[in-house]
Amino acid sequence: MTDRITAAFLLILAVAYGLHARSFRTNFITDPLGPQAWPIMLAVFLALLASYLLVRPRSDARWPHRTVLLRQLVLVAALVGYALLLDPIGFLAATVLVVAFMALLLGARWWQAGTTGLVSSAALYLLFNSVLGLPLPVGALFGG
Repeated sequence: MTDRITAAFLLILAVAYGLHARSFRTNFITDPLGPQAWPIMLAVFLALLASYLLVRPRSDARWPHRTVLLRQLVLVAALVGYALLLDPIGFLAATVLVVAFMALLLGARWWQAGTTGLVSSAALYLLFNSVLGLPLPVGALFGG
């Protein structure tokens, strides 16, 4: 039953995500597929996986222990907080904070979490900004 509840939730999420993605519009992308192509492909993939899980659930599936479930909910809340922090404080600062927080939550020491946050943030910034040429938010706090 656990898998079917999860599958139903993921299927609803996939449909809502796919429908919302159809509304994406932009004037600066010359790709013939448009900005909605990738999100729609992700939604279809998620819907396929959720449908499989709905039809063929595992017989030994159980809900995780409360502590594990709470940790997962905190991680999801951290990702929501990350999305909300991107515009005010920018990509670099938000990424350092969320990666370090997640590392701490998963058992890293504070210095390991901080180092992981700094290295991850710098590497992702270089990848997106320099290699892929995709600008990332600087943040209103830093004049962006």
